[in-house]
Amino acid sequence: MRVIINDQQPRTTVPDTPPGDDPLLRLQQETEEDHPRIRFTTHPEPITIAGITVMCPACGARRDWMVICDVPGRLFLRCRCAHQWHEPELTRTDFDAMIDAPDRKYPTLEAVARDIGYDGTLTGAYFPQ
Repeated sequence: MRVIINDQQPRTTVPDTPPGDDPLLRLQQETEEDHPRIRFTTHPEPITIAGITVMCPACGARRDWMVICDVPGRLFLRCRCAHQWHEPELTRTDFDAMIDAPDRKYPTLEAVARDIGYDGTLTGAYFPQ
């Protein structure tokens, strides 16, 4: 009979961390990019593609959009009724021409929509420009 004794020291040691300090969250915050992965802007005017004004298929709205651009450069339109769809005819260049303010950071896209009124609570509302 052969007995194996493991008398090796562990290769790594876990440092003591104060309560409430999560090393993974800290690392994520330290390595987070300066620009968000999803960018957005609002566009109060109508959007026209190939001479046709974009209309929300859910409520019929023709202006006051939330324009969302993800990392691959795809653009999505979101209406105040919270209906959102991919608009393949719009490009990253179109988005860059529409953007009106520096990026604001939000934890989720739903938090953005709720904060700026595109979560369905303002369905049918149009604001003066």
